Amino acid sequence: MTLRRVRIPVPGAAGVAAARDRVLSQVAAWGVPLAAEQHDAIKLVASELVTNAVVHGQGPISVGLYLSDCRVLLVVHDSSRTLPVRRPYSDDERESGRGLFLVEHFASRSGWSATALGKRVWAEFEVPAIPPARVSLAARRAQIVRAKPRLCIRPHGPVLAVAS
Repeated sequence: MTLRRVRIPVPGAAGVAAARDRVLSQVAAWGVPLAAEQHDAIKLVASELVTNAVVHGQGPISVGLYLSDCRVLLVVHDSSRTLPVRRPYSDDERESGRGLFLVEHFASRSGWSATALGKRVWAEFEVPAIPPARVSLAARRAQIVRAKPRLCIRPHGPVLAVAS
C-alpha cells in the first residue's frame, strides 16, 4: 500500500478557489485516472468543505489530501471547536444550508471529529487504481533524471558513461 499525502494551506476566503484547484491538480499529478463525474464530485466537495471552514470556522485552515490504493481522502482542518450540523434537506430557495448534504451525496463516506486544536471535516472518494504503466513510467523518468551521462577520459580514449 502506497500512501501519498500533501498539506494545502488556505489563506482565508480568497484561498477557496486556489485550494480546490490545488486538490484537483494534485490528484491529477498523482496519476489518478478520474472520470468526469469523479472530477466534478471532488471539485464540488472540496469547494464545500473549504468554504464551510472559511465561513463557519476560525484560525488557520488547511486541507490534507491523501491517496491510498483506490481512495482519495480530503480532510479540512480549522481551529473552531464547533462541530458542523447537517440540516435536513429542504426544497426551499435558500442559497445556503445544503453543503453537508451535497458532501454526503457525492463522497463515498464523510464525517467530522473534534481534534486537540479544533476540528477536521473529511470526505473519502473511491477512485480507480493508478495503472502500473503510469507508475513505472514515472519511476523510469526519475531514474533518467538521476542518471546523467558524463564523458570520461581514459588512457585508451574518451568513453561516454552513465553515472549511477
